[in-house]
Amino acid sequence: MLRRVLTVAWRDFKHTVLTKAFLFAIVGVPVLIAAVGGISAVIIATHEEPPLEGTLAVVDPTGDVAEAVAQILAESDAEDAAAEIPSLDAADLLTPDPSQMTLGRGEVRIVIERIDDDGPTIPDDVRSRVQTSDLLGAVWIPPSLLAEPTDRPAERFVLVISEGLDADHIGLIERRVGQAIVRARALRAGIDPDATAALLRRPRATTNRLLAGGTESDESEGRRALKQFLIPIAFMMLLWGASFSSGQQLLMSTIEEKSNKVMEVLLSAVSPLQLMTGKILGQGLAGLIIIAVYASMSILGLVVAAQLDLIEPMQLVLLVVYFFMAYFMVAALMAAVGSAVSDIREANSLLMPVMILLMVPLMLWMPISQAPNGLIATVFSFVPPAIPFVMILRVAADEAVPVWQIPASIAWGYACVVGMVWMAARIFRVGVLMQGKPPSPLELIRWLRYA
Repeated sequence: MLRRVLTVAWRDFKHTVLTKAFLFAIVGVPVLIAAVGGISAVIIATHEEPPLEGTLAVVDPTGDVAEAVAQILAESDAEDAAAEIPSLDAADLLTPDPSQMTLGRGEVRIVIERIDDDGPTIPDDVRSRVQTSDLLGAVWIPPSLLAEPTDRPAERFVLVISEGLDADHIGLIERRVGQAIVRARALRAGIDPDATAALLRRPRATTNRLLAGGTESDESEGRRALKQFLIPIAFMMLLWGASFSSGQQLLMSTIEEKSNKVMEVLLSAVSPLQLMTGKILGQGLAGLIIIAVYASMSILGLVVAAQLDLIEPMQLVLLVVYFFMAYFMVAALMAAVGSAVSDIREANSLLMPVMILLMVPLMLWMPISQAPNGLIATVFSFVPPAIPFVMILRVAADEAVPVWQIPASIAWGYACVVGMVWMAARIFRVGVLMQGKPPSPLELIRWLRYA
């Protein structure tokens, strides 16, 4: 019996691995990803924002906010400007006329035009200039925004913009006008905004973690973000991609062999259980090669970036343990669906609930990464088929998982694997030789009762 199972496994493994498509997936796809990443990096590095040139009107009878807008724009962009034009000084960014104040930064040049109007909104003639793109936009500052805090209602300033202004530039104008209103308030209250800002500026920390041997490791904010979010999702996507691609190949080969009658020839030499077991093992070995290649490339990337200490050896061991769990769960579902239908179109209706189950870990990635030991993470660590995906997110995160949960999830997960493979075998046994109308989910449940 074992020899027959291994023969089927080798047949599926050979027909999957020794193909141009698989070699492209193993070698070509990473090269393609690296090439696209390199090109994207060059594009991002050489990309320049479209020019922002024009006039921003500020309806402000007092003139305080208009002047503050120009100063805020100048101060916030002075460093960037100096990087491009070394001789540029922040004082050069303001014109002497307070009604015409200019920001210059390479191809970006905004003129602040103060409109002395005490009306309840932006004047119609100013709106017309915005509509015809004579102005980039116009801002109306309600007088109450500059009132004393106790008398100030929860109001907003009004900004109208021209049709061609993009989202980044709109956001820049919104932020700078809001900051300018705060500056104007401070000046009216007799507070030096620059000194206050310097006083309230939060210092950054240089954080190191003391290790058992007396050494220290970097625990900077960026590094913690990598450990909390990027590393866990990389582990889970590696697990998800390898198990799902192998399961998908199992589904396709089962449907193909059933539709072209090869399945009947195979069943003349082996039993349905032996056939299903061999196919699962063969595709599992192919999946193991995928995860080994991509994990090795990821480790190599960390070595090049001198960040190998972001992962621990035990995490790699658990990656393999949870891969087999994930693959056998996915493979059991795919083998059951593939045996019950005759073509991929019929499989789509049965695959929908399967795909929803497999998408749960992706949808829960963020809350689990933020709270690896929270209620959601703990509960779904014991809900199949999410167990391996959720657990690999947790063990790869920066926060330690309670020791008992790892062996408990492994024991319970593989118990679920046995149950899922047993149910898939019963469905496979009935459906592998059936033709005609595909079964409904309720019919698949009834097949589980067949001998």
